This record gives sequence, structure tokens and C-alpha cells, in this order.
Amino acid sequence: MTKDKFEYRKDTAFINREKELDYLRGFINERPESILFIHGPKSSGKTTLLYKFLAQLEKEQKLDIKFLNLRKKLIANYRDFIRIFFGIDYGPSKGDIKETREYGIFNFFKLSAAVLKGMESGALDPFEIMKREFVKLNKKGVKPVLIIDELQAIDHVYMNNGEKRHVIIELFNFFVAMTKESHLAHIIIASSDGYFLNTVYNDSRLKKTSKFYKVDYLQEGDVMEWLLNLEKHSKIKDYALTREEAGKIWDTVGGSMWEIQDILSELFAEPLEPVLELYKRKMRGIIDFYIGLNPGRKQVLKAFVENDSLGLKDFASLGIEVGALEELLREMVKNNILYFDPTDAVYYPQSKSYRWGIDIYFETLKEK
Repeated sequence: MTKDKFEYRKDTAFINREKELDYLRGFINERPESILFIHGPKSSGKTTLLYKFLAQLEKEQKLDIKFLNLRKKLIANYRDFIRIFFGIDYGPSKGDIKETREYGIFNFFKLSAAVLKGMESGALDPFEIMKREFVKLNKKGVKPVLIIDELQAIDHVYMNNGEKRHVIIELFNFFVAMTKESHLAHIIIASSDGYFLNTVYNDSRLKKTSKFYKVDYLQEGDVMEWLLNLEKHSKIKDYALTREEAGKIWDTVGGSMWEIQDILSELFAEPLEPVLELYKRKMRGIIDFYIGLNPGRKQVLKAFVENDSLGLKDFASLGIEVGALEELLREMVKNNILYFDPTDAVYYPQSKSYRWGIDIYFETLKEK
């Protein structure tokens, strides 16, 4: 991790995640026995937590830790999967000169270009090659740690060897072999897609070989500590909030770190009250646009006006056919309107700001 050489008016805050860091450290300090799935709502701070964890571990232990964030990766097919996971360069060769380039898997291994081409064509199994390299690292006394953020980005990709083998299923089989069976590497998967993790959670084999850990939004006390000490936590030297103002921000967006930082940026140019009112109206607009003329969406979201969270059975009174209801809920989760908690099997608005949007939308309908 390199230190930022630039000075900014506001820095990204990292607030009181000691409990989460201790949990991750404890997981790494045990012999590899299971895959760890980290889940939580969007903007709850999962990725920031993992980066902080990496920075601490690099100073503490003899580990080979690599973090692959798939959030901004375009993975349309198996070729893209190999390119991103194994670092293949698809650029043109230099004339007739035979090059001896080597590329790295998460920078763990150095493999020849011939091996990489074999994997791309499907002639070589990438999982067998990774297993071989993990064995080499262990023999050298190096503990490999694989951390992948938003793994669901490859949920639609299949192997390129003439068989209809789902890449993500093969990956999970490999991860189980590397943890529970061979104890060769630690595997950590993070995702904000509750449905994707629910599929994992309900898979009998994976359920017995996996741990699930939720990273939620910040608690009110942590948010107040942050907002009342902006210079300490965000390097903001020319702006301060009163306790009442900090409470209004909490009331608007709760403990969503990204949204709090977004609001703080606006306060350099505008007073707090207009910023928060505009934010609420924006959320109401998002809900209005999302519902549109769709009565099903409207019915489902209205159920949250008087409920913090709902299970699938709680929607039965809406009278929506089961298959249509399940598809509707899946779409709402995919579009980050609702969050689905795979461990409790409940749905709730993605954040406190979305709850404001829902409440204001239906309140406005009453006034018309």
C-alpha cells in the first residue's frame, strides 16, 4: 500500500471496525478449514474494511495476500475470466521475436506464456495449475490468502473446453479443496448480492465448508464520533458540525459511509438543511422512477412503510403469484432497492436513505 502524496480537503474515513478486523485476523490465524463469505448492504464498508485488513496483515505476518476486486471488471466470457484471473496479455507480439513473458495469478505465481495459452484454449485445467502452485508456496513456508470482492461478476461464465461447466461452480469446488480438504490457502469472498450468497448458503456442500460474516452499516455512536471529529477522521479542517447537525445526518442516511462522505462533500458549498432536503427528495425521485407504472413494485415497497424487514411469507397478503413475487424481489435486490440478508432470509430497504425515499413517496400519494 503506497501512501497518497497529495493533500485533499477531505479524506476517506475509516471508523471503528476493530471487531471486524479482529474477526478477520482470527480467521487467518487458524489453519485453513473453510471459505469465509463476507456479506452486507451496499456501501456498508466491506471493500474499505478488506483494504484496511490487507494493510495491517502485510506488516504482521509472512503471508502472500492478493485482493481481486471484480466490481469494475468486464467479464463476458471464459477468455475474460482467464485474462483477469491470470493476467494474460492479449497485445500483439513484437515481430518475429519469440518472447518469454511471464504473467501472475493474483501475483501469486509466475507461469510461462505456453501454460497460459493452454488454459485459455481449455487444454489445461486452471484449477489443477493453481493447486500445484499453492503446494509450492506452502512448501516455502508462505501462507497464501485469496480475497475476491464481488465474485458474482463471473456467475454467467462457463469453461472453454467443450463441456458445459460453470466456472463459478468449479471455483467453489476448488476453494473447498484448498481449504477444508487440503488446508493449503485461506479464501475470503465478499459480496453485496444477497441472492448470490443465498445460493451458496443453501448449497449443502458449501454450507458445511463455509462461514458467513456480516459487515453492516456503522452504529449511531460511531457516526456521531466521526461527524463531531471531522479533522481527526476525515482531515476536514475548515468545517465543523454541531451535535444537532450530526444527528440530522444520521437521521437521513444512517451509518452508510459512502452516503455520509457524499453529504460532507456537499457541505463545503451549501448549508446542511438544503443538502439533506435535496438528498431526501432525490431518494424519493429514485423510488418514484423505479416504481413507475408497475403495480407489483408499488405493492412490495408499500409493505415497508410500517415494517423494518420482511420475510418471503410476509408478502403473502399482497396477493401476488409466488413465482412473480420471487422474481420481483430478486429484481429489487439486483437493483439495490432492497437488501436480502442470506442468513436471516429477510428483506429490507437498502439503506436508511432508501427508507426515506419510500416513506416520502407514499406520503406524497396521500396528499394528492
